[in-house]
Amino acid sequence: MFQFMTSTRIIFGEGALTNSLSSLNQFGYSVLLVTGKDSERAEPVINYLKQQSMRYQQVAVHGEPLIAMIEEMAAMGRKFRPDMVLAIGGGSVLDAGKALAALIPNQGSVYDYVEVVGRNVPLQAKPLPFIAVPTTAGTGSEVSKNAVLRSAQEQVKVSLRGPEMLADLAIVDPTLTYGMDPIMSGYCGMDAFSHLMEAYVCGEPNPLTDMVCEEGLRRLSGSLLAACEDDDPRARADMSFAAMLGGMALANGKLGAAHGLASALGGRLEAPHGLITAQLVPFVMQENVSAAREAGRTDVLDRYRQLACILTGRINAEIIDGILWARRTLKRLGLPALSSYGLCDMMFDEVADNALRSNAIKGNPLPLNKQRLVSILDQVCDGCCCDQSAL
Repeated sequence: MFQFMTSTRIIFGEGALTNSLSSLNQFGYSVLLVTGKDSERAEPVINYLKQQSMRYQQVAVHGEPLIAMIEEMAAMGRKFRPDMVLAIGGGSVLDAGKALAALIPNQGSVYDYVEVVGRNVPLQAKPLPFIAVPTTAGTGSEVSKNAVLRSAQEQVKVSLRGPEMLADLAIVDPTLTYGMDPIMSGYCGMDAFSHLMEAYVCGEPNPLTDMVCEEGLRRLSGSLLAACEDDDPRARADMSFAAMLGGMALANGKLGAAHGLASALGGRLEAPHGLITAQLVPFVMQENVSAAREAGRTDVLDRYRQLACILTGRINAEIIDGILWARRTLKRLGLPALSSYGLCDMMFDEVADNALRSNAIKGNPLPLNKQRLVSILDQVCDGCCCDQSAL
């Protein structure tokens, strides 16, 4: 038995934003507009709200959303009393908007509702209508049911989650990703890869998420470099579609050690979440394969072999080919090393302990102990690769 949930309505395609603005009217006439620090790509929305004489208040999210920031914005939002929340921006902006839509109608603190560092109490009141418009192709937050928030006090990232937090309307317009910085495009794209890959090899796959992941991985593997290096419109569209499928996969499947470690590292490093997961991915893949070989888990090995076939387009691909695809793609993208953000061996033990307590790591295809997690961090920090003969 399995279930599958996603946003109530999805509008996808070039020009989708300008062609769908009239859909906002069904939710009311008062809008809390959440944008990034640069709201240029939100101009079509702002112009439409003004033309329709709709009441709106704009809030800007700078960087990844802190719990304290969301507390302040939610208090302000309760005074404004919007009919809906519309977020247009990258994953952090969408997560902030999703959290605000959930929290404004509910009483109490953010800590009442978040997991790990909070009480994890279910939402008591239904969230406000939420409209998500991504301007990057990575997180898939427009179709996921959780908002990732950073706790500065505990130095960890946690989630506010619930099926009622799925967007009422997701507008995915690939033209909003045109002209993205190549480095940002790269780590966003590898973040999407991490969602699709971990959901595909997770411990509890289902036929529907398998179908979603396989299509997403095919699209991504054939378009990531062209999108980042050439800003190719067709590749950009494929990346937006793949990222959306990755969001569906993580909302309905499981993740794994890459996201468990990224959650623990995200509270300690001033590095984008996508960059952290990107740099972790090949080392988590190889550690899972090594653990699966030791445990005799042919089912896990078969998954990684099929993953390699999808990524390379070769029916005779071996497991190592999938890992090499991830390594070579990272090298080609030229993403910054995590050591440049302060990753060092002094934090490995604590990060591994926090990762083992995360919800994300529970979906890993097989349990990884603390020693293996520390080994992953050590390899990421040094930038070294394990002996291919072990794979």
